[in-house]
Amino acid sequence: MKKWMLSMFVFLSVFAITGFIGFYSTIFLIGPHSDILPDWLHIPVGIILLLLIIAIPVWLANKVYTVSKHREIKNL
Repeated sequence: MKKWMLSMFVFLSVFAITGFIGFYSTIFLIGPHSDILPDWLHIPVGIILLLLIIAIPVWLANKVYTVSKHREIKNL
């Protein structure tokens, strides 16, 4: 039970951080008044940023869960 709670805490905290950073980087890169990127790059950059915002917390939570599970098995 402890490994689930720890991995959920890691997921939520990292998701909050990546969501905050991703929101402002999205506004900066592909916002309504942004001229940094050409128009044809707005959709691919938006998809990449969305995938990063979701994938990084999932990956870290999975890593924490795997390490916790391995330590639990090792201690038995």
